[in-house]
Amino acid sequence: MIQDCKQCSAQFEITDTDLTFYEKVSPIFNGKKELIPVPTLCPDCRTQRRFTWRNERHLYHRKCDLSGKMMITNFSPDKPNKVYDHHEWWSDKWDPKTYGKDFDFSRPFFDQFAELLQNVPQLSVSVWNSQNSDYCNYIGNVKDSYLIFGSVYSENCCYGSPYYSRNCIDTLVVRDCERCYECVDCRKLYECLYCQDCHSSNNLLYCYDLQGCSDCIACVGLRNKKFCIQNKQYSEEDFKKMRAELNLCKAETHELLRSNIHVIRLQVPSRFMQGNKTENVTGNYIYESQNVQDSYYADRSQDCKFCAQVVDLKDCYDMNFTEENELCYEYLGAYQNRNVSFSLFCNRVSDSYYCTACHSSKNLFGCTGIRNSEYCILNKQYTKEEYEALVPQIIEHMRATKEYGEFFPINASPFCYNETVADEFFPLKKEEVNGKGWKWFDEEDTKESYLGPTVDTAQDISTIPDTITKQILLCEVTGAPYKIIPQELKMYRELHLPIPKKCPNQRHRDRIALRNPRKLFDRTCMKCGKDIRTTFSPDRPEIVYCEECYLSSVY
Repeated sequence: MIQDCKQCSAQFEITDTDLTFYEKVSPIFNGKKELIPVPTLCPDCRTQRRFTWRNERHLYHRKCDLSGKMMITNFSPDKPNKVYDHHEWWSDKWDPKTYGKDFDFSRPFFDQFAELLQNVPQLSVSVWNSQNSDYCNYIGNVKDSYLIFGSVYSENCCYGSPYYSRNCIDTLVVRDCERCYECVDCRKLYECLYCQDCHSSNNLLYCYDLQGCSDCIACVGLRNKKFCIQNKQYSEEDFKKMRAELNLCKAETHELLRSNIHVIRLQVPSRFMQGNKTENVTGNYIYESQNVQDSYYADRSQDCKFCAQVVDLKDCYDMNFTEENELCYEYLGAYQNRNVSFSLFCNRVSDSYYCTACHSSKNLFGCTGIRNSEYCILNKQYTKEEYEALVPQIIEHMRATKEYGEFFPINASPFCYNETVADEFFPLKKEEVNGKGWKWFDEEDTKESYLGPTVDTAQDISTIPDTITKQILLCEVTGAPYKIIPQELKMYRELHLPIPKKCPNQRHRDRIALRNPRKLFDRTCMKCGKDIRTTFSPDRPEIVYCEECYLSSVY
């Protein structure tokens, strides 16, 4: 079946397997299955719509609407939502059911839910079981960290998205790494700098796609090598001498290394897809998974499609930033859910639909902030019999208003488009956003409001005084103010790295630009001619090999 996306008009296919999935996750009430219709948006537009509900990186100071104390939150002060500090939100000082309301069949469901979302207190930031990490968001089991987002089980990290990592700065989806800087999509690294797609290695500098290596500089595609520079073998003595001559505090050193690795990347074959221990998968960065299609950064998952940054999923479609879910569809964030669709940021929830930030509950419809409950609609408590009778009527009403089967609309999100993850993956200009009827956040002109003295960061790190941590710097690209915190200054000194001249958000955008797009292209292996689906578009200059040809070339 071929559909036309109602948002971008692109054609997309709905397969028989897709139809079977939609039928499988459709809810049952009183023995009748309420079939979820096929999607009206293409996979990219569905992802964009979900992403507009996740503001990771834009944090503000505003007062807690319960205690009146100042707090850190991803809701700017001008937002009409009621927001509680996360310590207060999790307390028993308030009850989300007191905001319950009757369903009004004369109005669209999404309008009623938007009103509920404004009235029910929202969580200031999503922080679980973490210590001394107030300036972070969507984190769990994190300690002594600053401005990291979507991270778990990490310690003493700042600026990025580390997982199970320690002492890392400026990263993008790194796992099991320690003392790493400016690394992208890497695993199990120690003291590596400016690396991408590297695994199980240490002491690398400006390397790409290395595994089991150590002490390498500007190398590409090596396996189990040591003391290499630009893919050439050196003695340990010569390597150490040449490494010592590299002054990373000089801009020309970085320009030279970036130029060298760019040339080598065009000469060494690239793997069509990053992954390991997979069966019948398409996408990129897929590990220990089976039957996962058109997905990215998926670990230990099976029978899934259109997912990204997910772990331990089974029978799920259109999922992002989540773990340990089964039979879920159009869902964003958090973990351990079953039979949950068109929802976000729920934990340990089952058999629920159109919900946000609900926890340890089941049988919910159109609820927000509900905890340890069941049989609620728009936060109002019902009996099982009342719930089973009313929800099908609401679904029928939503069919008439063409809302059933759709995720929450973009214009109902409490965040502005350019505050959210959508702006990172689907960037739009202000005029485009306003033209679509979506919201845009106008930030103040930081260059005009900045009153501090100019700080010179173009010095050798050994000459930078401790007082820099008390000063405000201006991003050389955006003009945005930013700071250097003591823990990062300490690491810069230890690794002899320069003070960054760009603000954290611009550095994050630069790391995203290093990646291939989350889009698949049909092309052939440039060695054997086998058909492959890859994130390398056919017009790219790299040499792209299928799995078999690639492995034969690197081992």
